[in-house]
Amino acid sequence: MEGGFYRPLYIEMTLNNIKLFILVIFLSCNRWEYDEPSDSVEISMPQTYLTLVALDTIYSTIDSYGNIIYAIDEEPDDGYVWDTLSQAFTTITSSRQELHWWGEDSDGEVVGYKYKWSSDSSWTYTDLESGIFYVPIRLDLDVFSFEVKSIDDDGNEDQTPSKLTLPIKNSSPELSFRYLSNPLIDNIGSDTSYTFPTRTFVWDLYDQDGNETITDVFYALDDTCSECWIRIDGDETSITLTDILPGFHTFFVKCRDIAGAESSISQFPDSTNNLDAQVWVVKPALGDLLIVDDYPLDNSNNALSWYASMMDTILGLNQYSFWEIGDELPYSSTDVTANLNYFKTVIWYAAYNNTSSANDTYNRAEASLVNFIMGGGNLFINPIDFEDTTFTWYPLDSLTTLNPNGRLYTDKVIESPIDTTLNLSVSHLIAVKVKGFWPDESEFDHLTEIYHMSDPDESDGWIGNPTVCSMGQYSVSPTQLSGKVVIMTLPLHDGYRPKLQGNGSSIKLFQYLFDNEF
Repeated sequence: MEGGFYRPLYIEMTLNNIKLFILVIFLSCNRWEYDEPSDSVEISMPQTYLTLVALDTIYSTIDSYGNIIYAIDEEPDDGYVWDTLSQAFTTITSSRQELHWWGEDSDGEVVGYKYKWSSDSSWTYTDLESGIFYVPIRLDLDVFSFEVKSIDDDGNEDQTPSKLTLPIKNSSPELSFRYLSNPLIDNIGSDTSYTFPTRTFVWDLYDQDGNETITDVFYALDDTCSECWIRIDGDETSITLTDILPGFHTFFVKCRDIAGAESSISQFPDSTNNLDAQVWVVKPALGDLLIVDDYPLDNSNNALSWYASMMDTILGLNQYSFWEIGDELPYSSTDVTANLNYFKTVIWYAAYNNTSSANDTYNRAEASLVNFIMGGGNLFINPIDFEDTTFTWYPLDSLTTLNPNGRLYTDKVIESPIDTTLNLSVSHLIAVKVKGFWPDESEFDHLTEIYHMSDPDESDGWIGNPTVCSMGQYSVSPTQLSGKVVIMTLPLHDGYRPKLQGNGSSIKLFQYLFDNEF
């Protein structure tokens, strides 16, 4: 009985132990199993695509001189051994290329790209999926390839970059004078452009391959011989010529790109352009005085002749120069400044007409006038009618219209507080509205009233004695004063007759200025 009891129990426990052992072994195998190092896991590489997919073929070979020859959009000559450039376009295009690309990665994501042109020595990284490129053309016709490869988030790079081959033809650059940079016949009232020995020429450049491919600009004066051209950098769009000899001249300019292609030659004057002046004459800068004729309506130059006659008397013959502006200043302010700076004193008179039709050229020259005065030059200016006080060359505090009805009658006295012998009076009817003024005294270091109106009578439109001619001088530094600027708001001349010849002559004013102030 005892044996029968214990034996079955022993067997049962043994069987249970076996079962437990098997279970432990099973669980252990599942928990601790590992890959054999020799068993590699396949890594997915990113793929790259270009939006342009070329299906044509370009054929290339080298001739007996070592030059590369391409057969583009034509059957290759069977006399040569040709290589083929697959993934190519046979359509000839320009150096400006806009390309798009994208990438895909099956087990991650694309985070960037590397691209390279055949002209590049290394790859360039970008996280963009497009770009505008200007291929550096050095030949009239060249072939370039573009490659791009994607990079995934594990740093893996596409081992088969997407590639594109393009035949690119150089486009010749273009150069033309900037619009209105040369004087128009209608603006100067003549087919001849007169300048002093400084002249600025301005042009615009364009190249379909990108303006950065323009490497050189060349200009020449009067002669286009091979040794006559002067080179400047390819991004220059102007040149200022100085010390030009008096006489007739012609200016030439052209540009060249990196491939050696040149633009056509632009020239001034140009007989094929009948709107621009047809003759260019450089005048010498005579004397220390410049008379600026800002009165284009005076077609017979009566006013200019009158001023010239006074200067002949005061200074002598050929001791001054004159400049007829016409309707427009020179395009470049450099030329305006240079013209003024040839001289010590400038007399500038404007049109005898109402503001609505006046050209007011002196307003557009204000920067040059200020530079001239602050540099020590003396200015007499007769602007006639104006509407505000914004002259930077002579600040005004306030204005008053002397003749609201547009008439200032004869015999009105113009008094000089300096010397009664300088007094003038209206000798002929002034038939435009004219101003009296009060200077802005805070702006000047020295201020001198030269003329004011006499006491008004019942028919006059002014009150008190408004100033009509005043002289100011500025402080340039604690130890230096500017030149003197004189503004006269009554017209001295209307084109065919002087206006202030009563009680003497206007020459008294200029004689005083040259003897005592200028």
